[in-house]
Formats: sequence, C-alpha cells, structure tokens
Amino acid sequence: MNRSLIQAPVAADRQRSLQRRDEKRGNNGNGQRDRTLRPTRSAVEQAERLSQAGSWEWDLETDRLVWSENMFRLLGMEPGEIDPSPEAVIERTHPEDRQRVKDEVEKARRQRRPPDVTYRIVWPDGTIRILRGATVGEGMRDGLPSKLVGSVQDLTALVAAQRETTESLNLVETLQAAAPVGFAFVDRELRIVRINEALAAVNSSRPEDHIGKNPAELVPDIWGQLEPAFRQVLDTGEPVVNLEVERRPGGPGESGAGYWLASYYPVIIDDEVTGVGVVVVDITQREEAEHLRLAVMDTMMEGLCVIDGDGCLAFMNAEASELLGWSEEELRGRSMHEAVHFQHADGSASPVEECELVKVRTEGRSVRMSRDAFTRKDGTIFPVAYSAAPLTSGSAGDGAVVVFRDVSTEVDEEERVKRELDRLAWVGRVRDALDEDRLTLYSQPIVPLGDEGGEPSQELLLRMIGSNGEIIPPGAFLPVAERYGLVGEIDQWVIRKAIRIAAAGQRVEANLSAESIGNLDLLPIIARELRDTGADPARVVFEITETALMGNLEAGEAFAKGLSSIGCKVALDDFGTGFGSFTYLKKLPIDYLKIDVDFVTEIVANQANQHLVKAIVGLARDFGYETIAEGVEDAETLALLQACGVDYAQGFHLGRPAPVDESL
Repeated sequence: MNRSLIQAPVAADRQRSLQRRDEKRGNNGNGQRDRTLRPTRSAVEQAERLSQAGSWEWDLETDRLVWSENMFRLLGMEPGEIDPSPEAVIERTHPEDRQRVKDEVEKARRQRRPPDVTYRIVWPDGTIRILRGATVGEGMRDGLPSKLVGSVQDLTALVAAQRETTESLNLVETLQAAAPVGFAFVDRELRIVRINEALAAVNSSRPEDHIGKNPAELVPDIWGQLEPAFRQVLDTGEPVVNLEVERRPGGPGESGAGYWLASYYPVIIDDEVTGVGVVVVDITQREEAEHLRLAVMDTMMEGLCVIDGDGCLAFMNAEASELLGWSEEELRGRSMHEAVHFQHADGSASPVEECELVKVRTEGRSVRMSRDAFTRKDGTIFPVAYSAAPLTSGSAGDGAVVVFRDVSTEVDEEERVKRELDRLAWVGRVRDALDEDRLTLYSQPIVPLGDEGGEPSQELLLRMIGSNGEIIPPGAFLPVAERYGLVGEIDQWVIRKAIRIAAAGQRVEANLSAESIGNLDLLPIIARELRDTGADPARVVFEITETALMGNLEAGEAFAKGLSSIGCKVALDDFGTGFGSFTYLKKLPIDYLKIDVDFVTEIVANQANQHLVKAIVGLARDFGYETIAEGVEDAETLALLQACGVDYAQGFHLGRPAPVDESL
C-alpha cells in the first residue's frame, strides 16, 4: 500500500491541529502572535440577529449541512428544532418558489455551482418571509468546490419598503401628470425645478418651458401676490395655505379673469428648507359652482341641515325650511335638538342623552332612522326618516350633516295596509261565524207615542259571537263583510231570523245593506220565507238608509216596490241627512220615516233641531207616513218629541238592546 496515501491525510490533520493551536494562542502561521482581533461566535450570532441574517455551511462530499442559530429563526423555527438539510428548506419554501429552489439545490449537488436565489419561506403560523441567499465555494479540488458557505438575509421589510416607496412615487407621478391640480417645486433660488402640466397650462406652456426659470419672469403680472408667500416659507419654514390669487386680463384679446387657490409648503431635508412645494387649484368657476351648489340644495326633495360641533344649526336648504316652518336665519345658532327634535311622535319628551342626532357628532358615527319625529315651528309634529353623518369621519364633536324627509304619506300608507290586513283577518272571522252559526240578534224596543196608541215594535240589531264567547258589535265586522262580499249572506241570515220572529206574532224592523237593496233576487227569498213560516208580511219592516239608496236609486226603487208588493213595510232610515230626501219621498213606497239621531240628541237645547223635527213630522203626515225618532236618551227629550207629534221613539231611555230569544 502506498504510505503517502495514508500519511497525506495524517499530515493534513496535523497541520489543521497546529493551526487551531496557533489560533487559540493568537499566533500566526509563523509562530508569531496575530494581533488581529476576531469576533467571538456569540458576537457573530448577535450580529446575525440584528441584521436579520443567517449563515450556513454545506459539505458537498458528505451532504452535511450546518446552520447558524439565526438561520433556524429565519425559517420560523427555534435553533436545533430539526436537523438542517436542503430538503428542510425546500419543504418550507412558498409553493410558487419551491420548484425553482429545488432546481438550484440539485444543480449545486450535481455541478457544485453556488446557488444564488431569492425565495419566499412560509412559517408554521402562515407568515410569509422573503429571503435572499449569497454563496461562495471553498476547498477547491480539480477546479470544483468541496463545500459551499453561504449567508441568508431576510428582505421582507426591505421589499415592503421598496414596494411602498415605488407605489408612493407612482402615485405622486400619477397625481402630477393626471390630477387637475397644479404641482411645482421651486428651490431656494426661486428656480422652478419641477412642474406638472396642469400648472404649466396656466401660462399656456409646456412643463419643460418652465424648468430653471423664476416665477417672476413667467408670471410678472401676479408675482406681487406670490412673492410674499415664497419668502415666508423659505424664511420661516412655515406653510402658507389657501392663498387666493387673482389674475385679470391685461390687454385686448386676452381671456377673462382667473382665480386660483394656492398653498405653499416647505420642503425640508436634514432640517434645512431646500425649497417650496406649490399646490394650486383653479377656482375660476367658483362662483358658478357656488350657484350650482345653491341650486342643487334648493331643488332637493329632502331637507338638509348642517349642525356644528355644539349641536347648533349652521346651514339648511330651502326644503328643510319648508318642512320645519323655520327660516335659516331664525334657526341658525340654535340647538337643533331643542328646536325640532325635543319630543317623540306621541308628544312625550325626547331626552338629549337619548338623541341619535347628538350621538352622531359626539360619538362620530353615522345613523339612519326610518322613523322618528320632528316638530315644526307651529308646534305640530310630523314623522320623518333621516340619515346623519359626522362631518369629519372618525372624529367626534365636529358637527354633522342631516338629510331628512317627511314620511307622512308613507306612514299613512303603512296604516292603510295595516288596516287592510286587519280587515282581511276579519274576513276569516266572519266566515267562521257564518259557518259555525255564531251570529246573533239583539233587539231594541220601538215605543208608540200617540194618544191613539200604536203597535209596539223592535229594531233587530246584529251581533257576532267571538270564538271565546265575547259579543262583537257590528261596526267591527260589517264594513269588512260589505267590502269582501259576505254581507249578502249575512242579510239573508237576518231576513230569515226576522221573519221567524214575525211569525211568532211580534212586529220587527230589520236593516238591509246597500248590496241587498240592489239585489232583486232577494225578493223571491223573502216571499218564500214568509210563505214557509206563515208570517204576516205587514209585521216585517225593512229599513233602507239614504246612503244605500245613493248608490243606485233605480235599483232601490224597484226593490222597495217589490217589498211593498209582497206586503212588507219600508222605513227610510236616517231621514234628513241626505240631499235626496225629498226625491225618495216621491219615488219610494215608504211607510215610516226614521228621524236621524243627530236631530234628536240635542233637540231640547237646540231650537233649529226642534223646527226640523216638526217639519219632518208635518211632511210625513202630508205623505201619509209615520215617524220614528232614534236616540232618545232622557224623559225631557221624549216629552218634547211627543209634543212635536212624533209617532214612535226608541233609545236607551226606553230600552237598551237585549238578546233576542234564540228559540224563535
């Protein structure tokens, strides 16, 4: 065996041992102490942590990889958490970069070429970091390295900063190029260094024609307005904001006056004012814009109010003034809560601490209310819907803008819909009552007043028995029955009951609806019921109201004549309330006139009512009719009616409605 093959490694090992000894002693290779200071390993680790860097050494012969402690941290792990390997790096590489990193690792293994790559790492918690590697080869053999030594630095913050800087620069460039606002930078010698097209257009020139020139030579006619602002910024470092600049035409053929709002800001580098940044807004059309603003405000269909930080009115448009009844001058400076928002729709107090409009400005949040109430100057309350927002987003106490509208029509419509739904609910209840025979009759006595004496009678009054046994008055269900076509069936039920009572020998009066009065098919049903029960038709009186006749007088006339031909009596109810009363007397076969309750209740104290009742009585006698007075509440009224010659009377004084004997 060739001993040199054995000794060579041994000699090499001895050489490395001596070198390490010299390093420990501080000697150079010639036995002399090396006075160069080298950092300790802990110092290197600390430096890596501060610089967000890590280092590694990869022995390509053994494929053994060694990481510094901070290299672990760059990969989202604690030092020593895993055994370092290229595969561990690949596993943690972002999916979009993984194949590229894997290819670089394979090339390093096969070709021993130092990889140079930027890639993304995904930490266990999902955080994405951007790493950049730099590598050198060592231990050259046959021109190829036996190991690779590299460093890795976390560039996440740097990349983010570069991206933010690029975006900011792009934004600035875009604003300067495209915004309708003028931008310029003027140095301390008052030379224009940068200017955008919008500002250059003031002189009808290109931006490049302004570079290096002094504003005094470019705009000499307005330099007197500009120079003090430039001097103040350069001398004090304080900005000059919203300076109004006016330019008037200087000669024939020039365009009209121009107006600009200019602001001047110091550009400070290393605590030194190096120039002035200029921002210019063309406000030439300010007056036109103001007129347009006022026109928009005054033509809005909604009221608009601006409230200041103290809750007082600062502005309101014409519609708001119209809705509230206040002029802007009357309300300006007054608390909006105390003036228009101090009470609820029902008139109860609205405490300021519960006021949503106050919260808008004090808490800095927007509010939308679909139902609330404002109070007009005259004290009337009206329903409103409003939206309110703070004037400065996220800051309390700067005021608020309120847009509101009168929702009286909407409230009325909602109430109408609610009533309609209630009526629909009643339709089902009426239908159930008909099907379950839960209709019932009450009767109120009709007493004769004449000396000769007449036959007592009774008016039949309809009631409904609820599902729990309660008695429901007709006003709760008859309007619904009339509207939804159930009243005809109810009338037939009443007719049958009335005729059976008449068959028992009693005289009765029954009310018919407008629908039945116009239904001639009802006449055969009445005739058949009379025939089947053997009732005397003369004991059955059907009451017809003037209101019912107004819908169709011809049909009412035919129906009344049909009843008369059967032998039944007809009473004209509520006489004197309609305009066609005398027409009905002439056309209808009437037997009784029922004097409306409005003429009876105040007859003792009202002379006019006394004259009207006497006139009705005289008219009825001339036509051969008898009269019935409704609503008699006391003995004095009864005596006066009797003195007026009224034939019959009914009312609480004579008898309250009572249930009819169900056996009839």
